[in-house]
Amino acid sequence: MNTQPTGMARWSVRQWAAAISALLLITLTPLGWIQWQQYRLLEDVAAHQVDSIMWQAYQLERELGRLDESVHNALASGANVDTDEFAERYEVFLSRIDLLTHIPRHDLLETSPSYLVATDQLKAFASMADPLFASPKALLDNPTELGRLHLAIDQMLPTLSELTREANRAVARFVDERNQQLRQQSQLVMTLAAVQVAVMLVFVAMLVRHIRHQNRQYERLQRLSRELAAARDLAEAANRGKSVFLANMSHEIRTPFQGVLGMLNLLDDTRLSGQQRDYVQTARDSAQHLLGVLNDILDVSTMESGTMRLSVAPMKLREVAHEVEDLMRVTAREKGLVLKVNIASQVPEWVLADATRVRQILFNLLGNAVKFTPTGEVRADIGLAPEMKDGIRLVVRDTGIGMDEETLGQIFTRFYQADNSLRRRMGGTGLGLEITRSLTQMMGGHIEVSSELNKGTTFVVTLPLPLAEPPATDFGALPEPSTQRRLRVLVAEDHPINLKYMNILLDKMGHDATFCENGQQALQLLQQRDFDVVLLDYHMPVLDGLATTEAIRALDGPAAQVKVILVTADVVNDTRKRAQEVGVNEFASKPLQAADLQRALQRCGLLEPLSGDEAALRAPTAQEPPAPLPDVHASVAGLIDSESFTEIMGMMPPDTMNELLDTLFAPPEGTVHVLLEALDRAEPAAIAYNAHKLKGTAMLLGFRAIQETAGEIERRALREDGEPATALRQRLREDMARTQDALAHFSPDALAATA
Repeated sequence: MNTQPTGMARWSVRQWAAAISALLLITLTPLGWIQWQQYRLLEDVAAHQVDSIMWQAYQLERELGRLDESVHNALASGANVDTDEFAERYEVFLSRIDLLTHIPRHDLLETSPSYLVATDQLKAFASMADPLFASPKALLDNPTELGRLHLAIDQMLPTLSELTREANRAVARFVDERNQQLRQQSQLVMTLAAVQVAVMLVFVAMLVRHIRHQNRQYERLQRLSRELAAARDLAEAANRGKSVFLANMSHEIRTPFQGVLGMLNLLDDTRLSGQQRDYVQTARDSAQHLLGVLNDILDVSTMESGTMRLSVAPMKLREVAHEVEDLMRVTAREKGLVLKVNIASQVPEWVLADATRVRQILFNLLGNAVKFTPTGEVRADIGLAPEMKDGIRLVVRDTGIGMDEETLGQIFTRFYQADNSLRRRMGGTGLGLEITRSLTQMMGGHIEVSSELNKGTTFVVTLPLPLAEPPATDFGALPEPSTQRRLRVLVAEDHPINLKYMNILLDKMGHDATFCENGQQALQLLQQRDFDVVLLDYHMPVLDGLATTEAIRALDGPAAQVKVILVTADVVNDTRKRAQEVGVNEFASKPLQAADLQRALQRCGLLEPLSGDEAALRAPTAQEPPAPLPDVHASVAGLIDSESFTEIMGMMPPDTMNELLDTLFAPPEGTVHVLLEALDRAEPAAIAYNAHKLKGTAMLLGFRAIQETAGEIERRALREDGEPATALRQRLREDMARTQDALAHFSPDALAATA
């Protein structure tokens, strides 16, 4: 898929901003210049008062007429004329001369003949009149001088009249010129505006094209993102599937391996020749080594699947350290090494941690040091880490072969070893250090390593281990069976077979059970009565286990604090995390076994730990759910899990067992037939619900073939695509018929022999 932008699509925001700025600069600069010119024209008109030229010329002509009238009155009336008024009239006329000759735009008249003639006559008149008006009273008494003034005024009146008309023409010319300039500028503005609009339209078109291209590119990126997310989900699903496969295979292989080791130990106790005993010892060492490899693979798979949990409790750090020291001392002594484990006096006796995981970290580091140290010393120092709150520092040093820089960079990589010859000579899978680092990080700590080739290696692990009070219960003293509490248990389970089984199981464990079919009924019972613990099935109608737990925690009063145990078969998804977020206290796996329920009740703090004999009596050892066989229809063992079904049979009377089987197989309301009817109707919701019920019941009773088929039907019903669940109808009928036939001839011993 080509997502590379082309052309303008490659432009960055800065380039687009520069282009738009250049466009605005090109189009707005001429407009700004024109506006500035128009502003200057208006300022020039306002500042220089061009229109006042015509007004001043008219005022000069008018004042000359009024002066002429005053002179004429003086000639007619003589001494009856007011002297001051007569002199003032002349002064006003002189001021009008000065205004006209000094007006700002008098240059508009300076080149006209009328202006030149008028100024000459005005100067001559002023030269003649000034001495006369120096004594206005004497002038009024002198008719001869008044007559001369009157004659001079009459001569100037036509000249000033022409000057007024010339001023009017000059102002008209000026206004025409200004109007012409404004018209030209307006035309230029309109032209530039049109150009600007055109250019802007071009840019808008380019921008729209760019936006459309960006949208197409965004859609392509979204599709690519969805494809990558789907590929990621597939990869994660494959990784989870691999982890589940490794975990199941490790469990399945480890179980018979325990038998192999047991038989080898028993064989070693018989009378054997020296050669035979050597063979047995070699076989036992190899089996122990392979079992250790399987344990490492199981730990890594559990970490990857996200199902590993820390069991934090008060522990004696010194005892754990000395236990590991005792285990490693034999191996160190065989290699001639000095092994020392020193614990500082400041280290608290009791800390809060998962003792098993702390022991595993120390065992891996000491075992790794002993393995790669041919001669010299391996030393472990345990002390406080002041830089971390409640920090404990574990330092393991050796004088072994050491590592170079390249090896140090890869030391925590899975299956990595610096030299393949080491793998052949010293053994190991390359998983121990990765497990150690993962456990350290899970506990909130960190690990560091330093090394020098041929001089040794130092591992430093820092863990937050808070100070803990010694437990009040002395775990060395086993409680009597009579001290166990009789708990009030509320069970929410929607399947009748599971209800009967759990009723018998809880009765044998000595507890009082109250049953309901869904979470809504459980909430109502909690508000009416007091219970010690609630057992919730994860998948239930109305309200499932998580929704019911969330609703319980929202109740008022003591009912909100009741212990909740979720019964589920989900172990590799995020069910446990989501359940803990809503308030689930503990978990029990399907099929629910007495030992699993006993341990869950103990972890909730409702029961004391049982002694070995008592645990065997009350809670038989739980078995791991069997892994699906390659072909579950290949043998009777593929149909029925002998151990699970035998345990159920041992718990129930024959009539109750027959009733349970009828609830499963008897038409028309048997669980299998209800699912077959849903498949015939092709209703995905009903198919998924009834398939889940059948899967849980089959798992409980040990009906392997029905369990697998029901599980496949449920998965297909929940998927929106893929093969339809209805395609498995015939397979389910065949599984039911074969299982019923096997039950008719069931013999636990014979069935176990075929497995």
